[in-house]
Amino acid sequence: MAHLGVLVRKVLAVIQRTESVICAVGLVATTLLIFAQVVNRYWLHFEIMILGDMALYCFIFFMLIAGALATWNENHVSVDILRERVLQNRPHAQATHRLVLTLLSIVILCAFLPQAGKFMLRAIQYPEYGTLVHWFNTSWLMETFAVAMLLVLIHLIVIAVRDTKAFMASQNSEDGGQS
Repeated sequence: MAHLGVLVRKVLAVIQRTESVICAVGLVATTLLIFAQVVNRYWLHFEIMILGDMALYCFIFFMLIAGALATWNENHVSVDILRERVLQNRPHAQATHRLVLTLLSIVILCAFLPQAGKFMLRAIQYPEYGTLVHWFNTSWLMETFAVAMLLVLIHLIVIAVRDTKAFMASQNSEDGGQS
């Protein structure tokens, strides 16, 4: 059983590193494509339309993956003022709050996942091509959306397991303190 836990941690670490690399490469690529587009359009007076399309597609792709990465790092996905101000110095209440929010996020995400899956299957079955670059299949955007949603779900489940352990520990410490 311990080997399974080690394997799961290694797989999750690979997923997180892959997401980080995709986001870093996507940010650099988007920046370079937009810079090249601006130079071509305003300095060389020679617009290459595919640069704008590629920058947009690259940006959308890495932002979808960045959402999953933000969930993993618990950045920009929750408002913590309630936990920080109202629940200050109340570890059990904080643990309860975190667990409830995580479980609520999982429920909401699970409500949206079937629709994302339908979009992905439709994109695979009926590819759509770009308007300016007719050979470029843009259906991968919907496929990426579904994969990003699945990654967010995986990360939320890991966070829920951690928060459940913290909740149980806070419950035990609270019970132990009252004895």
